[in-house]
Amino acid sequence: MQIKQIIMAIAAAFTLSASVQASDFGSAPADYETLVIEYFGERLAEPRSARYDFSGQPYQVFADLRGYDGLPCWAVDVRVKSRMPNGSRGSYVSYTVLFLDGEAIALEEDVLRMVRA
Repeated sequence: MQIKQIIMAIAAAFTLSASVQASDFGSAPADYETLVIEYFGERLAEPRSARYDFSGQPYQVFADLRGYDGLPCWAVDVRVKSRMPNGSRGSYVSYTVLFLDGEAIALEEDVLRMVRA
């Protein structure tokens, strides 16, 4: 009987550990497409004419930002095509947008290091 109890205790510890790790990320941003468009809207010269191509669903990463190491975030990959200063349309540029607590906080280029969870 003691072996079964030990095995059950170990299984419970692993389950608890996994749920604690998963909760560190919070929930995935449900309206991530809208949030990404708004995030780029603050950074582009002509945000209304930009085109977006989302290449997948949000995924979990650990990011090292200035002052924060191993920050659990959600990431979304997107390609953005916007007007150039001369009025012509440029080509698509790939970006990864990081989310923390449902809010877009950074682009991958602002991150010191990022590891997929």
